[in-house]
This record gives sequence, C-alpha cells and structure tokens, in this order.
Amino acid sequence: MDQSRVTEIKKFGLKARGRSELLKHLNGESLQSGQTIIAKCYECMGYYADGRCSCQIKDCPLWSWMPYRDVETE
Repeated sequence: MDQSRVTEIKKFGLKARGRSELLKHLNGESLQSGQTIIAKCYECMGYYADGRCSCQIKDCPLWSWMPYRDVETE
C-alpha cells in the first residue's frame, strides 16, 4: 500500500464518487469494473480537490462513465 497517497487523498481529496473505491484499491482490495472506472476518474481529476466537475476530456475512453460529466455538453 502506498501510504503517502492514502494520506494525500484523505487530506486533500474531496469526498466524491470514486474516493472510497480508490482507497480500497490502494489497500489491495478488489473492485468491480464500475468501481474501477470511478476510482480512475477520481485519481485523474486530482481527487476533485477543485470541486466535483466534469473533466471535459470527451475523447477519453472512460468519458461515458465519468461521474460528474456535463450531460448537456455532449
């Protein structure tokens, strides 16, 4: 387990979809595919430290499952 990342997430990471899943992954627990996707979005978005918002990276293969994507901009 990468304790420094866990500490960073707990200190700076917003409580948002994907947080608990990423922490489970870092603790070596198994995730289902949907949990894996939202954990990756959480990580990619810098733990949503700037707020829960869409990444706006529509050519990302995970865009369809991005938890906070703006549906109106599709």
